[in-house]
Amino acid sequence: MTRNNHISIRQLLIGACTAGALLFTSACAQNSTFGSGTSGESSSSSVAIAVMYPETGQYAEYGKMFKQGLDLGVKQVNADGGVQGKKLELKYFDTQSDPKQTAAIAPKIAADKSVVAVVGDYSSGASMAASPTFQQAKLVHYGFNNSASDFTSTGDYVWTPQFSQAVFQKQNAELVAQKAKKIAAVYIENDWGKSAYAEFKKEAKELGISIVYESSYLADSTDLSPILIPARDAKPDAVVHIGYGPDGALVVNTLRDKLGYTGLFYGGQITQEYIKLSGSNGEGTRLIGPFTPDSTNPNAAKFVKAFRAAYKTDPGEFNQTSYASIIDLAYGMNKTSATREGVEKALKTVDDFPCYVGTKTTFKFNQSTRRMDSTSFLKLELTDGKFQITD
Repeated sequence: MTRNNHISIRQLLIGACTAGALLFTSACAQNSTFGSGTSGESSSSSVAIAVMYPETGQYAEYGKMFKQGLDLGVKQVNADGGVQGKKLELKYFDTQSDPKQTAAIAPKIAADKSVVAVVGDYSSGASMAASPTFQQAKLVHYGFNNSASDFTSTGDYVWTPQFSQAVFQKQNAELVAQKAKKIAAVYIENDWGKSAYAEFKKEAKELGISIVYESSYLADSTDLSPILIPARDAKPDAVVHIGYGPDGALVVNTLRDKLGYTGLFYGGQITQEYIKLSGSNGEGTRLIGPFTPDSTNPNAAKFVKAFRAAYKTDPGEFNQTSYASIIDLAYGMNKTSATREGVEKALKTVDDFPCYVGTKTTFKFNQSTRRMDSTSFLKLELTDGKFQITD
């Protein structure tokens, strides 16, 4: 994963869009939709959370999963009495997880006084393009899916319950080291992919794993044979992929169908999209993750039951993280106040947020990093079309 000469146009736009966010307010109106049966501004009897997410575009599958979790979270909160007696509602903004679009809509969200917090986006790069505007407005930006190591660097109003890649990749490397000492590695060529791989590479070397081949690939690649042929020919004990679900499926399908590779594969993503796209080639995929529908965590089990009842299917990690973000913010406000100030105070003072990942049942925030204080991960293997806990 070290071909860093591939730089997407999207990456080059991030800095320019962040600096120019205030120039784009008029471009945002057509991007907003309202969830939970709402329209227009929140009334005095309700409180709103803004959502930046990819309803359309290449990451729309993730947006769909987010919306399922978010809507279920709001339904649960309102069934339990709302937030300080007020009805909770969501204001959705389709960003396509594009930094240019998140930077453009951020001023509109910040100016809406009914909004007490903002959640999203899917990618850390898209989220970080909007964060400076929220920081200036003293509006908490809760990036529930954002694991980039520098995500919270914008300021003290930027928080995430998500683990950092430094933490995640340490445990990922430990999983790989259980069965492989010589690996080939490929990773997605974007800011997140480069930083995640850097963390993995550092940990792998400390564990004595020899990386005999590494390469990056563009997010919109359709043929990965040129970089995977040398990966196969390096005769690794395993191929390690760091990226998303669709590109993970492309990697494993290319290795199995075109190149005849039969060895271990680490990567992919805990989504139905990855399972469907990889098919039989995905069987045996190993990875670590914070959540599975079979989790014995009582909070997770309760969520899985509610999700199955609502959608007649099992939830995935992205359903869980989005759901938990709403529960987190509502839980915190019910201990402080249903205001922007109340959200910030809660994240600084509440020490028993309900935890849905790993085996812990509560968590608090590390006030220095503004991340979940600690995280444990599950070792998973794709078996019979389902990610199951393994040794």
